[in-house]
Amino acid sequence: MSSISSLLSPDFIILPMRSTDRSSAIQELLHPLDERHIIDSSEECFESILKRERRMSTGVGKGVALPHGLSESVNDVALVMGISPDGIDFNAVDGALCHIFVLLISPARQPDRHLKTLGRLSKLLKDGELRTALVEAHTPDEVLQTLQEREAGQEDIPI
Repeated sequence: MSSISSLLSPDFIILPMRSTDRSSAIQELLHPLDERHIIDSSEECFESILKRERRMSTGVGKGVALPHGLSESVNDVALVMGISPDGIDFNAVDGALCHIFVLLISPARQPDRHLKTLGRLSKLLKDGELRTALVEAHTPDEVLQTLQEREAGQEDIPI
């Protein structure tokens, strides 16, 4: 698996997000994983992510938040992307509202893969044109296609 888009499907893209605060946004992002039995315990995953948020917000700036955590409740790296056209206050480092959310939950036994995936996400979402295209997308399929097109030109580094 060498791309972010390969870890996503339209079922794991929430557009538009309905949440209005950080806690409910994390719960909304965990919902598809729970509903499809990708995670064993949404509560344990939620607590893992909140624990990370308490250390430092994962609102990385420029409208992006990358809530993430390690958990025994998941067997493989799992991603859910959400787009909030109105934005959510996620205590971002730049003080701006977040519009693009990528929740990452990884097995506790795979911290290296977790960090590599986070690095890939960070690099990908530094692209302002991509961020604009994601926020302007109308469907999960359009979000996924936008990601696939952008990643097609990037170096293939295993996650």
